[in-house]
Amino acid sequence: MTVMPEHALITLSLNLFNVISNLMKPNLSFSVFLVTSLFGFSLSCEAESWTKHTVMEKGRNVTAVAADYDGDGDVDVISSYPGKISLFAAPDWEETVLHRFPKMNATCIHSETLDVDGDGDMDWVGSEAKGMPFWLENPGENTGAWAARLIDPDIRGIHCILKADVDNDGKLDIIINNFEPKGPLADSVAWFRIPKKVHAAERWDRFVFADKTARGGSHYFGFGDINGDGWGEIAIGAKGKPFEDGNWFAYWTNPGKDGVEGAWEKTVIAEDQLAATNILPGDLNGDGEMDFLASRGHSAGVIWFEGPDWKLHDIDPDTKSPHSLVLADLDNDGDLDGASCGYESQKVAWYENDGKGAFAVHVLDEAQESYDLRSVDMDGDGDLDLLNAGRGTGNVAWYENPVK
Repeated sequence: MTVMPEHALITLSLNLFNVISNLMKPNLSFSVFLVTSLFGFSLSCEAESWTKHTVMEKGRNVTAVAADYDGDGDVDVISSYPGKISLFAAPDWEETVLHRFPKMNATCIHSETLDVDGDGDMDWVGSEAKGMPFWLENPGENTGAWAARLIDPDIRGIHCILKADVDNDGKLDIIINNFEPKGPLADSVAWFRIPKKVHAAERWDRFVFADKTARGGSHYFGFGDINGDGWGEIAIGAKGKPFEDGNWFAYWTNPGKDGVEGAWEKTVIAEDQLAATNILPGDLNGDGEMDFLASRGHSAGVIWFEGPDWKLHDIDPDTKSPHSLVLADLDNDGDLDGASCGYESQKVAWYENDGKGAFAVHVLDEAQESYDLRSVDMDGDGDLDLLNAGRGTGNVAWYENPVK
């Protein structure tokens, strides 16, 4: 029996589709149903699908970051799973253990990557959930051990670490919360300047901007210039239960003058936001005002707040536990899109912005959990892909963006 080539079958099918469509206008939906039923393939409104690539499947992990750590031109991944922090080198994802924890079940809750010591290679910053923040020094050229050095001895309960130029000196700083409501920095959040002699420093230079004003289980941060004065503000979501207070989104206004002198004023964006987690600033509707993309990562819903009055709009209200959140131009059309993964719903989705704040939901995966999602150009083709730390699905995966 002669089998018709696939391209010929598709061409014949499309020709038949056009014939039937012309005969049966305006009943286009019936025409699509008839053609797809006869020939057994689907016609999708999606131009191309995102391709999922697995980096590792070694156990529960809640943070993953990416950069060219070994200097070979490929984008690698660093993630933490029980007992260790490991580098997975592209393209074959060969594992190198960078750090081992004393406890076999210990893992990192969050992390960042940046050139801490200014030597031209990318280092790593992170912490256990109930540990102190530290950084791992990249030895360069993938040789030698990654030395671990302390950032601050007083923080004993972390949930988020974010890199940002807080003091406008052209160098990246680090923002870290004290997630646990105890210790000398209880209910507080601080930013840290990298000391000049970072290899010998016992601690980094610390500046507390939310001094006991971040009660309620502060979660993830966003950084951006909200008021247009050239200085970046810091936004935070707080999840509440089991902590007192919480269930709010707020931001703290940078006083300028290196972000050190003067008080940072707290502005509440919204209260009664059950299990609030992520809050990222950006102009979502193109009106010149800053807005916020947000998620209730320990309950349900991806939302956005329209500035300047912070009117709430739903984007994906039913997604459960959208603990991770991305704000970036994912389709290269000049506006800001979103992405999230709900670990209870196990749904990875990206939210296509029409430029005016209306978002179309595109589901990429319905069998994947997440605590941490990042937008990174993983394959060097000029568009932003999505890197996902797989939480209960026990993997790290990245989703290849089809947009060119």
